[in-house]
Amino acid sequence: MLDCNGQGVNFFVSLLFLRLLEQLGPQVLYTMFSSACVVGAIFVRRHVVETKGKTLQEIEVSLLQTQ
Repeated sequence: MLDCNGQGVNFFVSLLFLRLLEQLGPQVLYTMFSSACVVGAIFVRRHVVETKGKTLQEIEVSLLQTQ
């Protein structure tokens, strides 16, 4: 499911990139894309649980506690 969403977003970004670049200019366009990346990084940092070095049971407990 996530792969389909990623491919869909990738399709629209590549479809609209040149049009937006001509209309908005590179500074505005890259600011928009970098802002989306920063928002995504903040979301991941706050809402995605760290799983490195944890057992499956520990991951399940931490996911149940966040809900």
